[in-house]
Amino acid sequence: RFPEQEATTSSDLCVYCLGPFEVYLDNCPVKDWPNGKGKAIFKFLTTHRSRPIGKEILMDLYWPNAEPHAARNNLNVAVYGLRQAFARISRRSVVLFRSDSYLINPELDLWMDHEAFAGHLAAARALEREGAPALAMDRYRCAEALYRGDFLEEDRYEDWVERLRQSFRDDYLGLLDRLSERSFEQDDYGACLALCNKMLAIDPCHETAHRRAMRCWCRQGVPHLAVRQYHVCRESLARMLQLEPSDDTRDLFEQIRQRQPV
Repeated sequence: RFPEQEATTSSDLCVYCLGPFEVYLDNCPVKDWPNGKGKAIFKFLTTHRSRPIGKEILMDLYWPNAEPHAARNNLNVAVYGLRQAFARISRRSVVLFRSDSYLINPELDLWMDHEAFAGHLAAARALEREGAPALAMDRYRCAEALYRGDFLEEDRYEDWVERLRQSFRDDYLGLLDRLSERSFEQDDYGACLALCNKMLAIDPCHETAHRRAMRCWCRQGVPHLAVRQYHVCRESLARMLQLEPSDDTRDLFEQIRQRQPV
Protein backbone atom coordinates (compact mmCIF):
# COMPACT_ATOMS: atom_id res chain seq x y z
CA ARG A 1 0.00 0.00 0.00
CA PHE A 2 1.03 3.60 -0.56
CA PRO A 3 -0.49 5.61 2.30
CA GLU A 4 0.41 9.01 0.82
CA GLN A 5 -2.14 8.29 -1.92
CA GLU A 6 -4.95 6.90 0.21
CA ALA A 7 -7.76 8.42 2.22
CA THR A 8 -6.99 8.33 5.93
CA THR A 9 -8.84 9.22 9.10
CA SER A 10 -6.71 12.40 9.17
CA SER A 11 -8.23 13.71 5.93
CA ASP A 12 -10.73 16.48 6.66
CA LEU A 13 -12.69 15.92 3.46
CA CYS A 14 -12.80 12.74 1.35
CA VAL A 15 -14.56 12.78 -2.02
CA TYR A 16 -15.28 9.67 -4.09
CA CYS A 17 -16.13 10.33 -7.74
CA LEU A 18 -15.21 7.02 -9.41
CA GLY A 19 -18.48 5.13 -9.17
CA PRO A 20 -21.08 6.14 -6.57
CA PHE A 21 -20.53 9.73 -5.43
CA GLU A 22 -19.72 9.84 -1.72
CA VAL A 23 -18.40 12.59 0.53
CA TYR A 24 -17.06 12.33 4.07
CA LEU A 25 -16.41 15.38 6.22
CA ASP A 26 -14.51 14.73 9.45
CA ASN A 27 -15.15 11.00 8.82
CA CYS A 28 -18.93 11.54 8.70
CA PRO A 29 -20.85 10.85 5.48
CA VAL A 30 -22.56 13.84 3.88
CA LYS A 31 -26.02 12.60 2.98
CA ASP A 32 -28.41 15.49 3.52
CA TRP A 33 -27.66 17.27 0.25
CA PRO A 34 -29.73 20.35 -0.63
CA ASN A 35 -32.28 20.35 -3.42
CA GLY A 36 -31.30 22.10 -6.62
CA LYS A 37 -27.77 22.66 -7.88
CA GLY A 38 -25.77 22.71 -4.64
CA LYS A 39 -24.42 19.19 -4.97
CA ALA A 40 -23.52 19.73 -8.64
CA ILE A 41 -21.68 22.94 -7.77
CA PHE A 42 -19.70 21.11 -5.09
CA LYS A 43 -18.66 18.47 -7.65
CA PHE A 44 -17.49 21.18 -10.03
CA LEU A 45 -15.57 23.05 -7.34
CA THR A 46 -13.77 19.96 -6.06
CA THR A 47 -12.87 18.72 -9.54
CA HIS A 48 -11.50 22.19 -10.44
CA ARG A 49 -10.04 22.92 -7.04
CA SER A 50 -6.70 24.14 -8.43
CA ARG A 51 -8.24 27.58 -8.92
CA PRO A 52 -11.18 29.67 -7.66
CA ILE A 53 -14.25 29.57 -9.91
CA GLY A 54 -15.85 32.89 -10.79
CA LYS A 55 -19.51 33.17 -9.91
CA GLU A 56 -20.31 34.08 -13.53
CA ILE A 57 -18.88 30.74 -14.67
CA LEU A 58 -21.20 28.88 -12.30
CA MET A 59 -24.16 31.03 -13.30
CA ASP A 60 -23.56 30.36 -17.00
CA LEU A 61 -22.99 26.66 -16.38
CA TYR A 62 -26.07 25.93 -14.25
CA TRP A 63 -28.53 28.68 -15.23
CA PRO A 64 -27.57 29.54 -18.82
CA ASN A 65 -31.01 30.82 -19.81
CA ALA A 66 -31.78 32.83 -16.68
CA GLU A 67 -31.59 36.61 -16.34
CA PRO A 68 -28.36 37.65 -14.52
CA HIS A 69 -30.14 38.70 -11.31
CA ALA A 70 -32.15 35.44 -11.25
CA ALA A 71 -29.05 33.32 -11.91
CA ARG A 72 -27.17 35.18 -9.15
CA ASN A 73 -30.00 34.56 -6.70
CA ASN A 74 -30.20 30.88 -7.68
CA LEU A 75 -26.46 30.54 -7.12
CA ASN A 76 -26.67 32.19 -3.69
CA VAL A 77 -29.52 29.89 -2.66
CA ALA A 78 -27.67 26.79 -3.92
CA VAL A 79 -24.43 27.65 -2.11
CA TYR A 80 -26.32 28.49 1.09
CA GLY A 81 -28.00 25.08 1.01
CA LEU A 82 -24.64 23.44 0.36
CA ARG A 83 -23.05 25.18 3.32
CA GLN A 84 -25.95 24.16 5.54
CA ALA A 85 -25.42 20.51 4.58
CA PHE A 86 -21.82 20.71 5.76
CA ALA A 87 -22.68 22.78 8.84
CA ARG A 88 -24.85 19.94 10.13
CA ILE A 89 -21.67 17.85 10.43
CA SER A 90 -18.84 20.25 11.20
CA ARG A 91 -18.07 23.88 12.00
CA ARG A 92 -15.37 23.86 9.33
CA SER A 93 -15.94 26.14 6.36
CA VAL A 94 -15.88 24.00 3.23
CA VAL A 95 -16.95 26.40 0.47
CA LEU A 96 -15.44 29.90 0.52
CA PHE A 97 -16.28 33.05 -1.44
CA ARG A 98 -13.38 35.35 -2.29
CA SER A 99 -13.01 38.05 -4.94
CA ASP A 100 -16.27 37.16 -6.67
CA SER A 101 -15.21 33.50 -6.87
CA TYR A 102 -16.00 30.27 -5.06
CA LEU A 103 -13.46 27.69 -3.95
CA ILE A 104 -12.97 24.73 -1.63
CA ASN A 105 -11.28 25.85 1.58
CA PRO A 106 -7.57 25.34 0.85
CA GLU A 107 -6.87 24.79 4.54
CA LEU A 108 -8.84 21.54 4.45
CA ASP A 109 -6.94 18.30 3.91
CA LEU A 110 -8.86 17.14 0.84
CA TRP A 111 -8.48 13.62 -0.60
CA MET A 112 -10.15 12.65 -3.87
CA ASP A 113 -10.21 9.14 -5.31
CA HIS A 114 -9.70 10.20 -8.92
CA GLU A 115 -6.59 12.19 -7.97
CA ALA A 116 -5.23 9.16 -6.11
CA PHE A 117 -6.08 6.98 -9.13
CA ALA A 118 -4.16 9.31 -11.44
CA GLY A 119 -1.24 9.41 -9.01
CA HIS A 120 -0.93 5.62 -8.83
CA LEU A 121 -1.21 5.36 -12.60
CA ALA A 122 1.50 7.96 -13.22
CA ALA A 123 3.77 6.23 -10.70
CA ALA A 124 3.17 2.83 -12.35
CA ARG A 125 4.10 4.15 -15.76
CA ALA A 126 7.23 5.79 -14.37
CA LEU A 127 8.27 2.56 -12.65
CA GLU A 128 7.83 0.65 -15.88
CA ARG A 129 10.05 3.13 -17.69
CA GLU A 130 12.63 2.68 -14.92
CA GLY A 131 12.60 -1.10 -15.37
CA ALA A 132 10.77 -2.00 -12.15
CA PRO A 133 7.78 -4.02 -13.43
CA ALA A 134 6.90 -5.68 -10.12
CA LEU A 135 6.60 -2.35 -8.33
CA ALA A 136 4.72 -0.95 -11.30
CA MET A 137 2.15 -3.75 -11.06
CA ASP A 138 1.60 -2.93 -7.39
CA ARG A 139 0.80 0.63 -8.35
CA TYR A 140 -1.48 -0.49 -11.19
CA ARG A 141 -3.36 -2.69 -8.72
CA CYS A 142 -3.79 0.24 -6.31
CA ALA A 143 -5.24 2.31 -9.13
CA GLU A 144 -7.48 -0.56 -10.22
CA ALA A 145 -8.89 -0.91 -6.70
CA LEU A 146 -9.88 2.76 -6.65
CA TYR A 147 -11.90 2.58 -9.85
CA ARG A 148 -15.38 1.58 -8.66
CA GLY A 149 -17.15 2.88 -11.75
CA ASP A 150 -17.32 5.75 -14.21
CA PHE A 151 -16.32 9.23 -13.10
CA LEU A 152 -19.43 10.95 -11.65
CA GLU A 153 -21.54 8.16 -13.10
CA GLU A 154 -24.83 9.72 -11.96
CA ASP A 155 -24.19 12.89 -13.98
CA ARG A 156 -24.85 11.49 -17.44
CA TYR A 157 -25.90 14.79 -18.97
CA GLU A 158 -23.27 17.16 -17.61
CA ASP A 159 -21.17 18.25 -20.60
CA TRP A 160 -18.08 19.14 -18.60
CA VAL A 161 -18.04 15.68 -17.01
CA GLU A 162 -18.00 13.63 -20.22
CA ARG A 163 -14.43 14.46 -21.31
CA LEU A 164 -13.04 13.57 -17.88
CA ARG A 165 -15.22 10.45 -17.70
CA GLN A 166 -13.89 9.17 -21.02
CA SER A 167 -10.30 9.97 -20.05
CA PHE A 168 -10.54 8.02 -16.78
CA ARG A 169 -12.30 5.15 -18.56
CA ASP A 170 -9.52 4.97 -21.15
CA ASP A 171 -6.88 5.02 -18.42
CA TYR A 172 -8.71 2.26 -16.57
CA LEU A 173 -8.91 0.09 -19.69
CA GLY A 174 -5.21 0.66 -20.27
CA LEU A 175 -4.21 -0.45 -16.79
CA LEU A 176 -6.49 -3.51 -16.99
CA ASP A 177 -4.82 -4.40 -20.28
CA ARG A 178 -1.39 -4.10 -18.68
CA LEU A 179 -2.37 -6.11 -15.60
CA SER A 180 -4.01 -8.84 -17.67
CA GLU A 181 -0.97 -9.03 -19.95
CA ARG A 182 1.27 -9.46 -16.90
CA SER A 183 -1.03 -12.14 -15.44
CA PHE A 184 -0.94 -14.04 -18.72
CA GLU A 185 2.87 -13.86 -18.81
CA GLN A 186 2.93 -15.33 -15.30
CA ASP A 187 0.52 -18.14 -16.29
CA ASP A 188 -2.10 -16.82 -13.87
CA TYR A 189 -4.97 -17.49 -16.25
CA GLY A 190 -7.76 -17.12 -13.71
CA ALA A 191 -6.62 -13.60 -12.81
CA CYS A 192 -6.10 -12.79 -16.47
CA LEU A 193 -9.64 -13.87 -17.37
CA ALA A 194 -11.12 -11.82 -14.53
CA LEU A 195 -9.27 -8.74 -15.78
CA CYS A 196 -10.31 -9.38 -19.38
CA ASN A 197 -13.92 -9.64 -18.26
CA LYS A 198 -13.65 -6.26 -16.56
CA MET A 199 -12.31 -4.80 -19.79
CA LEU A 200 -15.15 -6.33 -21.80
CA ALA A 201 -17.77 -5.09 -19.35
CA ILE A 202 -16.68 -1.57 -20.31
CA ASP A 203 -15.85 -2.20 -23.97
CA PRO A 204 -17.47 -5.37 -25.36
CA CYS A 205 -15.61 -4.83 -28.65
CA HIS A 206 -12.10 -4.82 -27.13
CA GLU A 207 -10.49 -7.45 -29.35
CA THR A 208 -7.25 -7.65 -27.37
CA ALA A 209 -9.25 -8.69 -24.31
CA HIS A 210 -11.21 -11.25 -26.33
CA ARG A 211 -8.02 -12.76 -27.80
CA ARG A 212 -6.29 -12.91 -24.44
CA ALA A 213 -9.34 -14.62 -22.93
CA MET A 214 -9.38 -17.11 -25.83
CA ARG A 215 -5.75 -17.98 -25.12
CA CYS A 216 -6.48 -18.35 -21.40
CA TRP A 217 -9.31 -20.80 -22.07
CA CYS A 218 -7.08 -22.86 -24.36
CA ARG A 219 -4.20 -22.88 -21.88
CA GLN A 220 -6.63 -24.18 -19.25
CA GLY A 221 -7.72 -27.05 -21.49
CA VAL A 222 -11.20 -25.80 -22.41
CA PRO A 223 -10.91 -24.77 -26.08
CA HIS A 224 -14.69 -24.89 -26.56
CA LEU A 225 -14.90 -21.85 -24.26
CA ALA A 226 -12.31 -20.12 -26.44
CA VAL A 227 -14.54 -20.79 -29.45
CA ARG A 228 -17.49 -19.34 -27.58
CA GLN A 229 -15.39 -16.28 -26.72
CA TYR A 230 -14.71 -15.76 -30.41
CA HIS A 231 -18.40 -15.85 -31.24
CA VAL A 232 -19.16 -13.39 -28.43
CA CYS A 233 -16.49 -11.11 -29.91
CA ARG A 234 -17.89 -11.41 -33.42
CA GLU A 235 -21.46 -10.77 -32.29
CA SER A 236 -20.43 -7.71 -30.24
CA LEU A 237 -18.52 -6.19 -33.15
CA ALA A 238 -21.41 -6.80 -35.55
CA ARG A 239 -24.06 -5.44 -33.19
CA MET A 240 -22.22 -2.38 -31.93
CA LEU A 241 -19.87 -1.39 -34.73
CA GLN A 242 -21.10 -3.30 -37.81
CA LEU A 243 -17.61 -4.77 -38.15
CA GLU A 244 -16.04 -8.19 -38.57
CA PRO A 245 -13.26 -9.43 -36.27
CA SER A 246 -9.75 -8.37 -37.23
CA ASP A 247 -7.32 -10.66 -39.05
CA ASP A 248 -5.48 -11.31 -35.78
CA THR A 249 -8.66 -12.48 -34.07
CA ARG A 250 -9.76 -14.65 -36.98
CA ASP A 251 -6.27 -16.19 -37.29
CA LEU A 252 -6.29 -17.05 -33.59
CA PHE A 253 -9.73 -18.63 -33.97
CA GLU A 254 -8.48 -20.80 -36.84
CA GLN A 255 -5.47 -21.90 -34.79
CA ILE A 256 -7.79 -22.94 -31.99
CA ARG A 257 -10.13 -24.77 -34.37
CA GLN A 258 -7.15 -26.68 -35.75
CA ARG A 259 -6.02 -27.43 -32.19
CA GLN A 260 -2.72 -25.64 -32.59
CA PRO A 261 -0.98 -24.34 -29.45
CA VAL A 262 -1.74 -20.70 -28.73
